[in-house]
Amino acid sequence: MVVLAFAGAAAAAVALIAVAVLARTGGDAAEPNPTPGVDLAGIQQADRVLGDPAAKVTVIEFADPQCPGCRFYTEHIFPTIVDEYVRPGKVTMEFRGFPFIGADSVKALRFIYAAGLQNRLWQFQEALYRNQGGENDGWVTDALLRQVASEIEGLDVDKLFVDAETGDITREAEAAGDEARAAGIPGTPSFLVGIGDEKPYLIQIGSVEEMSAALDDALDG
Repeated sequence: MVVLAFAGAAAAAVALIAVAVLARTGGDAAEPNPTPGVDLAGIQQADRVLGDPAAKVTVIEFADPQCPGCRFYTEHIFPTIVDEYVRPGKVTMEFRGFPFIGADSVKALRFIYAAGLQNRLWQFQEALYRNQGGENDGWVTDALLRQVASEIEGLDVDKLFVDAETGDITREAEAAGDEARAAGIPGTPSFLVGIGDEKPYLIQIGSVEEMSAALDDALDG
């Protein structure tokens, strides 16, 4: 297993995803996509965790709902990871917010965390990315949040809005950026890989192939 230097690996990971996004979009916000790109039906969820809690490997994802790189990862890499590693019980995913781009990031994160209380966090964050607007242009409206939530089976929209306004959720979302920075995370998306009880380490990825290779390495470790 190759354990990467923390700060350098994180910066490289962010840079790799950013290059991929710019190559695909030219730097502009991508168009909304009405069709879910990943099938999460039948996969265990517990708040912010997706997959079998007994899995040998855990991937911790740090993300900002406004981050174009996070959208690229969610649309082009995440579905393969779900199908080949999470659904078979090899890998568990854990979501952590890093809302550093602006106020819309924090608002969206509140609703993502609130969806986790109904074990629908992963469907909700995926749907938000498919409807992502430009950074700090005010796209995270109540109307969009309600629309996105209403399209997710099993998600109580009214409860979502109530939970997103609670003090606990608000404090967690507002503190998430400082907590990620304190952990040395410089940007999004960033990924930590944990093997059993060992201390998680950063990986650098820019493609499905690189993520798969990193997870295979972890599973063999």
